[in-house]
Amino acid sequence: MKDGDPLRVLIVDDHRLFADALALWLARDPTLEVVGVAVTGAEAVDLAEVHDPDVVLMDVGLPDIDGYEATRRLLKIRRAAKVIAVSGRSEREVGHSAAEAGMVSYLSKDRIHEHVRDAIASAVAASR
Repeated sequence: MKDGDPLRVLIVDDHRLFADALALWLARDPTLEVVGVAVTGAEAVDLAEVHDPDVVLMDVGLPDIDGYEATRRLLKIRRAAKVIAVSGRSEREVGHSAAEAGMVSYLSKDRIHEHVRDAIASAVAASR
C-alpha cells in the first residue's frame, strides 16, 4: 500500500445481507476500497490470497471454519493484513481468542457503523 492509495478491505461474514450492507457503507469512503466479500472462512482465505487486503473485517462465527482459524490461515499467506474481529458477542467473550488468532481489535456488530472507519484506520496506523 502506497500513501494516498485507498485501504483495501475484505469483509467476511456469513450473513450476506449484513456483509453487503457493510460493503455499501464503506464504499462511500474514498479512502477505502472493498476488494471482496466472503461468507465462509475458506472463501476469506482464498480471497485474501487473490486480493491482498490491508484490512480484513472477520466475523468470528462462520459456518465452515470459525473466524479465528480463518485468521490464522489468512495471516500465514498475508502477514501484513490487519484482521479485526467482528461479532455480536461481547468483547470479553471474543477478546482472548481473537488476540491469540492474531486479530488486532474487536468491533461489535450492533455499533459497527459508528466505529468501523476508526477501527480500520487505527489498525493500519499501528503498523506504520
